[in-house]
Formats: sequence, C-alpha cells, structure tokens
Amino acid sequence: MDMKKFAMGTAVTFVVSFALSLLWHTVLMTGPYEAAGDMRDPPLFWAVIAGYLIVALIMAYMYPKGYEGGSPVREGFKFGAMIGIVWWLASQLVLYGATESTFTLVYVDGGWHIFEQGVAGIALAMVHGRGSHDAAD
Repeated sequence: MDMKKFAMGTAVTFVVSFALSLLWHTVLMTGPYEAAGDMRDPPLFWAVIAGYLIVALIMAYMYPKGYEGGSPVREGFKFGAMIGIVWWLASQLVLYGATESTFTLVYVDGGWHIFEQGVAGIALAMVHGRGSHDAAD
C-alpha cells in the first residue's frame, strides 16, 4: 500500500465529504431537517467528524483494491456512490425502521449521500490518478 496516497486520499475524502455534508445539512436543507424533527440541537460534531473520518479511512483503503482502470472521474464516482449506498442508504432504512423519521428523509438523505460520497470518490480517485492499482497488494 502506498502510504502517501493512503494518507492524502483519506484527508481529501474527509474534507470533501465533510464540507459537502455541512453545506447540505446546515445551509441547503436546514429547514426540512428541522421540520422533520430529527436533528440534534446542537449537533455532536465530534461524532459526525469521527464518522466521516472512519468512512474516509475505509474509502482510502478500499479504492486501490477495487480500481478497475479508466477515468478517475468515472471510477471515483462509481466507487463513492457504492459507498454511499452501503453506508448511508442502508443506515437510513434502519433508522427509518427504528425512529420517528419520515420515509421522505430516507430517499432525500440517502440520495444526497450517494451523490456526496460519489463526489468524494472522485476526489479520492484524483489522488490516485490512472493506473492506481497496486500490483503488490
């Protein structure tokens, strides 16, 4: 594993996904989330940061193992969107089943996070560039 790319990929993925999350949750969708009544006030930012850091670490570790060749934009978005489906959409369905959340939030928030992680995946892929697959792994 290329530790420099792993560290840079983790940092870039974290910054992009966390920044997009802040934009979505605190600027663009504040009203709908507050109206749904499922936002903590104030948020526990340490937990949010820890969650995004864990996902960034996992993405940075997994991306070179699944790289199939081709455009970093295509490969990165495809990879990130899959992480968004596995991480967010699945957890949104679980939370919907266990809390008083609305089904609208499942697909709105789930859809957003598929896009968000897709963009973060592009940023990660740009760190690796074309031909990032480590033959040694």
